[in-house]
Parts: sequence; structure tokens; C-alpha cells
Amino acid sequence: QASDCSSKWQTMSDGGDEPEFEEPEEPEEPEEEKGGADEATAKGSTEGRKRRKVVKPEVPPARGAGGSGTYLPPHLRAGNSAVGLAEPGAQEKRHLRGILNRVSEGNLDPSGRELAAVLNKLVPEVGLKNAAEVLGDVLLPAALGDPNMSVLVLGCHAALCVAVHVLFGAAFGATALVRVGAHLRQRLADGEASAEAIGEDARIAKNCVTFVSLLFSFGLFGGSVMFDLVCFVFEGGQVSEIRVDLALTILRYSGRMLRSQCPKDFKEVLTFVSNAASGARITEAPENAEIRTRVDYLLRELQDLKNNKVSFSAMDRFDMTRNWLQNAPLLGRKKVSDHQLPVPFRYLAEEPPASWFATSTTSSRTKQRRVGGAAVPDALRAAAVAQRLSTELRQNLFVALVGAEDFEHASMRLMQVAATTKAGPTEACLVLFHCAVREKVPNPFYEHVADALCGKPSPWGVRFRHALKRAAVQHLQQAGGYGVRATVNLAQLCAALIVAPGIGLPLAMVRFVRFGGGVADDGADAGSRGGDNLGILLRHLV
Repeated sequence: QASDCSSKWQTMSDGGDEPEFEEPEEPEEPEEEKGGADEATAKGSTEGRKRRKVVKPEVPPARGAGGSGTYLPPHLRAGNSAVGLAEPGAQEKRHLRGILNRVSEGNLDPSGRELAAVLNKLVPEVGLKNAAEVLGDVLLPAALGDPNMSVLVLGCHAALCVAVHVLFGAAFGATALVRVGAHLRQRLADGEASAEAIGEDARIAKNCVTFVSLLFSFGLFGGSVMFDLVCFVFEGGQVSEIRVDLALTILRYSGRMLRSQCPKDFKEVLTFVSNAASGARITEAPENAEIRTRVDYLLRELQDLKNNKVSFSAMDRFDMTRNWLQNAPLLGRKKVSDHQLPVPFRYLAEEPPASWFATSTTSSRTKQRRVGGAAVPDALRAAAVAQRLSTELRQNLFVALVGAEDFEHASMRLMQVAATTKAGPTEACLVLFHCAVREKVPNPFYEHVADALCGKPSPWGVRFRHALKRAAVQHLQQAGGYGVRATVNLAQLCAALIVAPGIGLPLAMVRFVRFGGGVADDGADAGSRGGDNLGILLRHLV
């Protein structure tokens, strides 16, 4: 029996079929009967195999498919509750992550268009600040998470951040700046705790200061932020190999912009770094030869900067990215300097004010006006009712337009209100013309607001352009009943919209002017004065 068992296991180990249960051997029968029994056994085993069926696990039906055979990814088949409880903006976050993971210099423009298209859908749903948080959750890990990230790809991420800031408001730039600062603080502390000058934490901290320096070089904020960043690097007189490397990185990527555009801040940065490095060189122990070497190199670089012997050739690699920011059709020739982010606190030394994210959504050229409570919006809404703007949507658009601080702020507020309904762009343009024709003198403010609305990313820019054309035609049809002042305002606005390259209303819309009689706003017959007013309209229009 032992030999029989060993032979069986030897057969199994040689790669034979799976072992099956075998009946005990029976006594040998005559050869003829044995052959017949073998045939019967083989036939029975074959029939048994045919009767065996492989049972496949059932796949739950697709959610909402209704048995139509629609394919559902495996991660959504487990249960319907996971689909219903998805967090708001989760799909957009996955889309944004896919865009940012494949960004490079070669596809910077299409990546920017895709990014703007996703944010166009996300901002009306969740608001500017929440949309900025969603983008920050995706952008910063993609730009800073890899310690071996190429500096050119890092520059592309910084350029996209600046473009989004210009298109949608300064909440995006403010969120990115604050988050990068918090990430830098954590990674710098971890890098010094590990005492590895070229470890992962040290390299990610270097990515952080490079990102902030590139944002400054692209014009997102002023030079005071860079001085605050240098003060943080040498906070409390601490000088280490990691901190010296961070200071050299800041000077390499922001020194050219500091020297040319912010000479006062550049001088303060050089003075502060020189004092910190000189003090560290005197107090450093002789055995720390590596730190002393790095400090000596930093002092030589500072001396060359003072004598203007540094070429800043490292920034020449970003010429393509900078040219895209200046000439991209997505930005519509908007200057980043006109949308510079105000930073009214000491970066990385003080916490940002609670109202900074809200007030920083306006242009830096505009002074922030302090108004008390809700008295101003209530007064504007009462004025809208007095001017026979009966619907709530038109009243909200009137408050957004008249209560704005400049044309960029007005376009952003109008965009937010108009995105809440399908008829929003049409109603916004009607309210814009309504306010323009009631001014005492022609006001170019409305022309700039219209140009900013048409400069929004697709499809909103196209929608506003068509809505402006319909609003202009409607007012031209009613121009026979306007007074002289309203007629001149209408003509000046239409002329500006015709010649503006970003709007380009057709001159052929003059054919919609009704040269017959009509009824004026005061009830008088417009036929007596309609000819004079229409003549004024055509003279100012042409």
C-alpha cells in the first residue's frame, strides 16, 4: 500500500490532472469482463463531465440601465449607494486630474481650454471659493507631489494657475498661494528633521519655492511676497543646507523680475539674505564644512547680484510659457498685471484675513470700498424696482452691475448671476443696455463690461456675444421713442460694440431701425421728433 500511494503522488507531482476521488480496487476479473467494465466506467465518467456546468457569478445590473445591457464600470457595480453618495464635484475633480497629469509645454493651450471648460461648469454649481478649493486639491499634488518633477512642467502648472486666476477671479490665485505656503512649511520641517539635504522632503520644498517664484515671475503678485518668503526661509536666523538651497532657488527664478520690476523689494531681499548668511558663517562651527561651503557660495552669488554679473539664464527656458500667457486666445489679450493679486498681510508670517478670499476677487487697481451691511444692495434693488425691472433675475443682474467696483468685477458678478438660468446671458445684456441708455452722458464702463463678458471662455463668450446683438437690435427698434440723451448713449454704445474686436457686432443691424412714427416714453407722438432723434442716432453711430 505504501508503494501504491507513493506512485500515485509521484504521478500527481509530475503535472497530471487534479486528483479525483478513487474507489477501492476490486478483485481482478477475467480479461473480457475487465475490458467491458473499463468501457462502462469511461462512458459513465464522460457523461458525468457533460452534466457538470460551470456556474458564473451574477453581475448586478447597471444602475439606471433598466436591463438595456448598458456597460457599467466594475467599480460602480458593487452597489447603487456609492453612486448616489458621490461628493459634489467628484467627476470634475477626476477630469481636472486627468488634464493636469498630461500637461506639458507642447499641449499647454489645449490643456488650458479643457481646464476652462471644466471650471465653466463647476463655478456656477459650487461657487468661486469652492471651485478654487477643488482645483487646489488637484493642482498642487500634480505640480508639487513628485520630487523629480521637471521645472518646465512645473512652469506649465504655474502658468495654468495664473490663467485661471485671470479668467475666473483671484480666489484661485489666493487659494494656490496659501496652500503652497502650508505645504512648504510642513515639508521644510520634515526635511530638517530627517537631516537629508537631498531627500524627498527637501526636494518637494524646493518645488514649492520654485512654484511661488514662477507665479511671481509671471506677474501674479507683487515683490513683497518674495521678501516675505525669504524671511520665512531664514526664520529666526536658522541656516541649514536645505534653507541655503531654497534661498538660491528663490534668487534663481525670481531675481530677474525683482531686479527689473521691484527694485526696492530686490534690495531688501539682498540685504536680508546677506545679513543672515554672514551671521551664519561667523557662528557656524568649523566641523560643518558642507554648510560653510554652501553659505560661501550664497555670499558670492549675492555679491554677483549686487554687481549685476548674474545672467538669469535659467528663466530663458520659460519664454514659451510666458509667450502663451501673453498671446493665448483663451485669455483674450488680457494682461496679468491688470489682475495682480493683492496680498495685504505678511506671507507665511501672518494668517490671511477671513475676508481676503472674498475681497481679492476684484482687480488690484481698484481700492476696496467699505460699505455697511446690506443697505447698499437693498437701495440698489429698490432702484431696480423703480425702473420697472419686475423680475427677480433682472433685479439681481441690476444689483450685480451697478454695485460692482470696476468693469472686471461687474463682468464676474454678471457671470455668476447669469449662469443660474438658461436665459441669464440674454437678460444680462438687456439689463446692460437698460442701464447704459439711462446715463447722463455716454459711459465707456458698459463697453468694457460687454467686452469682458464676450472674453469669457467658450461657450459663455459666444452666448454673450449673441445676446448683445439681440439686445442692440431690440433697442434700435425702440430708438424712435427715446429722448436725445438716451439716443446718444445708445448710439455710442452700439458704435463701440461694432468696432470692438472681441465683440464685432455687424453694422447691418442698423436696418432694424424703425423710421416710422411711434409713441415716446412720455406718451407724446414720436413721429414729430423721431426723425431728428434717428438722425442723431445715425450721426453718432457712424
